[in-house]
Amino acid sequence: MGFLHGAAAGFAATVPMTIVMEALRAWLPREQLRRMPPREIVDRTVEKTGEAPRVDEGDRILITTAAHLAFGAAAGGLYGALVRSGGSSTLAGIGYGLTVWALAYGVGLPSLGLHPAAADDTKDRNEVLIVSHIVWGATLGALLRKS
Repeated sequence: MGFLHGAAAGFAATVPMTIVMEALRAWLPREQLRRMPPREIVDRTVEKTGEAPRVDEGDRILITTAAHLAFGAAAGGLYGALVRSGGSSTLAGIGYGLTVWALAYGVGLPSLGLHPAAADDTKDRNEVLIVSHIVWGATLGALLRKS
């Protein structure tokens, strides 16, 4: 299987994940309609660098898209490296997607000050992120099952 196959699958799986994330976001109560994490993370990162005045909306959209796809590819690459050839499945991918969500929103992003911990975010937003990561993981697992 390998890192490169996993990275390609992770990159591809980020597309339906993002579509689902944005579609579900539209159903959130109005007070929770802040930007979804990929953009929030970019905005906070830009603020921390002190470059915020120089990074316009178009740049932020481009950085957000590139960063989200790159993170999906990197996480997919790790999955591909960990899974033995033919050992992937949709269910294994879902488990991995949920693990990525738990590590990112439970430990990684909060410790960097880039996103609130899942425990500090709203139930509705957590549900959107969990479902989005299930879609990502299921797609990743299914794509690598066939390779």
